[in-house]
Amino acid sequence: MLRIVEPYVTSGFTNLKSVWELILKRGQARIKNKTIPLTDNTVIEEHLGRFDVTCLEDLIHEIAFPGKYFWEISRFLCPFHLSVACHATKNRVGFLKEMGLPGYRGERINQLICQLN
Repeated sequence: MLRIVEPYVTSGFTNLKSVWELILKRGQARIKNKTIPLTDNTVIEEHLGRFDVTCLEDLIHEIAFPGKYFWEISRFLCPFHLSVACHATKNRVGFLKEMGLPGYRGERINQLICQLN
């Protein structure tokens, strides 16, 4: 199955700044089948307090540097929907020009996140 999606997926190692920007701009929580924006620390403390996550900074640090309760905290978050580049909507050639080839990028994934966020 990984070979099927390989031409459409890019990966790499993100830094703390990229994770911070993503969660601040696009972070939403899934609570009782509803999506709630992460604007208030009381929501985070109420639902993730048992995992020693009491504020948005703790949540970001736990996602950026996976710890003991990474899976529970990642299930609390909704998936991110990133923007599409301007030329990428026209055709595949425009997408490849604007975003580059899919695959492993290493540290360059942070540049892509800044473009699409």
